[in-house]
Parts: sequence; C-alpha cells; structure tokens
Amino acid sequence: MNPICCPQCGGLSAYCVRPDGLFQCPECGDLLDRRDIDLDGMEVWGVAADGTLSTTTDPAHSLDCLMEAIEDFLTADECPNAEYARLDSMRNATESLAAYIDARRLGIKRPEFGYTEESVRTAVNAGADMVLGAISLGEPEEDAINLVVNAAITSLTNPGASFAEMVEENYGEDAEEVRSWWGWSK
Repeated sequence: MNPICCPQCGGLSAYCVRPDGLFQCPECGDLLDRRDIDLDGMEVWGVAADGTLSTTTDPAHSLDCLMEAIEDFLTADECPNAEYARLDSMRNATESLAAYIDARRLGIKRPEFGYTEESVRTAVNAGADMVLGAISLGEPEEDAINLVVNAAITSLTNPGASFAEMVEENYGEDAEEVRSWWGWSK
C-alpha cells in the first residue's frame, strides 16, 4: 500500500478520510474529493484501517500476475537457467500475493471470475430479444425461442434438469401441456 500524500505541504502527510467522505491533510488542511483521485494503469485506491488514503495494485491484475508467476514456475525447467527461473517466479508470486492482500485490506472487492448467473440470464434474454426484434416470426417460433431461453437458464441453475422439470419450473405446466400449444410433439 502506498499512502497518497498531500502535495500542498511537500508530501509530509497522507490524506485521511473525514466523516463527510472527503480526504484531508492533517498538516495543512488541504481537502481532496474522491472524484479528484486520478490513477493510471493498474492502481486502485482505498482507505486503510487507520483512515489513510492509499493506493495499491488492482486485485484483478495481482491475480493475473500470480497466475502468470505460477505458470512460469511450472515451465522453469524449459529455461536455460531453471533454478533462476524458479526463484524469480516465486518472487513474482510472493509480490503478487502481497499486492492482492493489500488491496483486500483496503476494502477493494475481490474480482469476479467467469460469468455470474445474472449476467448469463441478461445475455441470453438480450439475445432472444435481438432475434425477436429483428425477424418477424410467428407466435409458435417466438414461444420456441422463449423455451430455449428458459431451458438455458434452467441448465445453468440446475444442470441435468429434464425438459419436464424446466417446463414445471418456468411455466407451472406439465411438458405435455407445453407440447400441445402448437402441436409440437416429441
């Protein structure tokens, strides 16, 4: 973690959080609004346990670096100086892990991996809406697309679910009733 120091008093003190959410230099009283914090690259800011405004490496970047260091360790034997490569990868892994811990201690949320159920649900429904908005289909085809959307979501939340289970969960009907809507058969 790197405290953000006040440039007005020569960087003697780090900004500290105030009850109103602004940051203030304890030496000269200079105020800093969170909207004025402009960081480049892979840095994020947060407030340390003692109230000090600090920066650290973005935890997503730290985890990327950690995974890269692990891959480097696993392939160290392919390098001309394998022992040096192993030591360097372990140093990089340690630094990346320390940066991740710093970010979490600053209250930075852990990054999400993969897609959330909600993001998949949103994407699948947006895809159906895209097709239904661009192609003039009949009601049977529109219902079939909606069945596919509901089946995809059910497969995400209940892998291995049957068609009957999906229909019951989403429509409150039995599978034969849905098949009868448009003369669909198995």
